[in-house]
Amino acid sequence: MTPSDNFVSTEDRLSALCSKLAGSPAVAVDTEFHSERRFWPELFLVQLADSSGAWAVDPAQGLDLSPLAVLMADDSIVKVMHSSRNDIAILRRYLGVEFRNVFDTQLAAAFLGYGEQSSLYNLLTDVCGIRAKKAFCLSDWSRRPLADEQIEYALDDVRHLMPLYARLGAELKRKKRFDWYAGEASSLVEPSSYEVNVAEMYRRARSAGKLKKANLPVLWALVGWRERKAMELDRPRSHIAQDSMLARLAMMSPGSMDSLERLRGMPSGYIAKWGSEVLEVVRQAVANPPSDVPEIPYQRPDGAASARADILRIYLKQKAHSIRIAPSLLLPRETLDRLCSLSRAEAMAFIDGSELAGWRREALSEDLKALLSGRLALVLGSSSSGGLKFVKT
Repeated sequence: MTPSDNFVSTEDRLSALCSKLAGSPAVAVDTEFHSERRFWPELFLVQLADSSGAWAVDPAQGLDLSPLAVLMADDSIVKVMHSSRNDIAILRRYLGVEFRNVFDTQLAAAFLGYGEQSSLYNLLTDVCGIRAKKAFCLSDWSRRPLADEQIEYALDDVRHLMPLYARLGAELKRKKRFDWYAGEASSLVEPSSYEVNVAEMYRRARSAGKLKKANLPVLWALVGWRERKAMELDRPRSHIAQDSMLARLAMMSPGSMDSLERLRGMPSGYIAKWGSEVLEVVRQAVANPPSDVPEIPYQRPDGAASARADILRIYLKQKAHSIRIAPSLLLPRETLDRLCSLSRAEAMAFIDGSELAGWRREALSEDLKALLSGRLALVLGSSSSGGLKFVKT
């Protein structure tokens, strides 16, 4: 059988394939897409596999993908994916369904000491002893016909996911960490996590320049304009304006074309293309400042908070090493920063509250309370090799 025999490009074959896979307890899923020079990634291939084989589905010719949508929405089937967020995001858009019951091999590996961003190639080597092909990872998937070698490479991505899923799942259960993994993996199928976070883009643009409070409504309006324009034209945000340019525009808040032309660093042709729209956005934001500008609280430098953060980072690094979990997975940076900014009483309440729940509370809460109350101290080891360690006081 040649790779082209596993290439599905007709609706009859797709319907038959999805009916067959509907009887499988788990189906491996991967995609090939291009996102360069686009706002919305363009889908060119969907790879599927179960224990009996692997197939590549070609959506490029306007294929009706509704049978695939039914398969992805089936809660009884585990969808096995690696680093699944981008694949889920593009399939949600093309198929119009919400995913359920996803097993992400990259996330599972992070709970087993393989690092938080382990590549599929490295995991297949380390866990399964499989050396996958790399030769076609930069292929142009939009060109048709695809070469047999390209199809074979794409099929390997899902074909090898099945044994990897079996081994990682068994190891999670053996180490009694499957519930930990499941608690973290629930966000992968949460629809809100795939919504565009314009407030976060505003925060990044704000950090790209030293803006006064009076400039912030203009920046917020410009960030919103860039988002709408990028969607309308299906171009990357950076094609419309870099964060640093939005910050400079907000700081200057030009009221005329002459003022806009005096702004340094404007790309050639930019003012002719976007100048009138930018001026109108600025004019409206100055005349009627938007009332929904996101609040970004300013925290004054706090030596005590900085010291707490240093101690907690050392603790988290040692704890992550001892239980073989990636440190940034054990406690995300934003959660650590929040914890360090609180008073002792507030921090204790934070640890007992909903923001530190599930598997993290089980793994960390008692030690964090002990650290913050002085019952767990960092000392220099007395052995000949030295080193830092935590001791109960």
